[in-house]
Amino acid sequence: MNNRTRVLTAVLGLTLLASLTLACIPGLPGLGGGVTEEETPTPPPAEVRCGDGVCEGPENPQNCPQDCETPEPTPPPEQLPFELDVEALENLSSYAYTLHIDGLSSMEGTTEDVVLDIEGQRQSQPTKAEQLSFSSVSEGESTSMEMIYIEEVGKMWMREGGDAWQEIPVMDESMLDIFDMFSMLYWWESFFAGDPEDAQYLGQEMMNGVLTNHYQITEAGAWGYAVGCTWASVQDDTWVAVDGSFPVKRQSDAAGECQGESGEVSFLMEIRNVNQPVSISPPM
Repeated sequence: MNNRTRVLTAVLGLTLLASLTLACIPGLPGLGGGVTEEETPTPPPAEVRCGDGVCEGPENPQNCPQDCETPEPTPPPEQLPFELDVEALENLSSYAYTLHIDGLSSMEGTTEDVVLDIEGQRQSQPTKAEQLSFSSVSEGESTSMEMIYIEEVGKMWMREGGDAWQEIPVMDESMLDIFDMFSMLYWWESFFAGDPEDAQYLGQEMMNGVLTNHYQITEAGAWGYAVGCTWASVQDDTWVAVDGSFPVKRQSDAAGECQGESGEVSFLMEIRNVNQPVSISPPM
């Protein structure tokens, strides 16, 4: 082999070695003359957070069924006949009460606008006692009265219009009949003739700390307030204790006509602090 042949062989060997080396380096041209593109990194999978109320993307019905299910509507409560016993209030050891009437009234046989408020508290144990305040406005004339009775002391105190208290010894039970004129039983029977048999049952609710059945009347013809009146619109809600069937709250609003005069009336009665300790003491 002559010198020229040896040189050519060596050059060819070096060229082949260089080509193989360059082909192994990313981004550099290889023997084929092409360019190698950089690979795009694969993004991490989206995070799935079930229970967040989101139903989209990876949080689909298969991965997060609890987020994608359509909640079933709450069925209406079964109808429960209206049952109420106002006299059951006498079975409570104590309670506080509120009565508010504002608007059209025909209690006295004639139509008039009245505002009447009674606030009080009553207990039967460990001794009978009651304290109340009464105020009313009718035909522009106002009346107010306060009364206290404590059985173990054997006395009753009264005052009218903010005058001085008058002490009255209680000689017999008949002297306490005056308290009955301000009782919830008296006013309930005066304003509502009979039970609303057509009341719609709306379910159970906690009202003033008592579990109650909630009833509602919206039919004017079924409303018993102020017999002799015609009512065009009524919303009357009553809450009755589940245990004991005594009234806990009644709230009514109505518009109508009594003896040729039109107007509105609102009624609120509440029983609170059921069987809770009360403090009734002689006036100072």
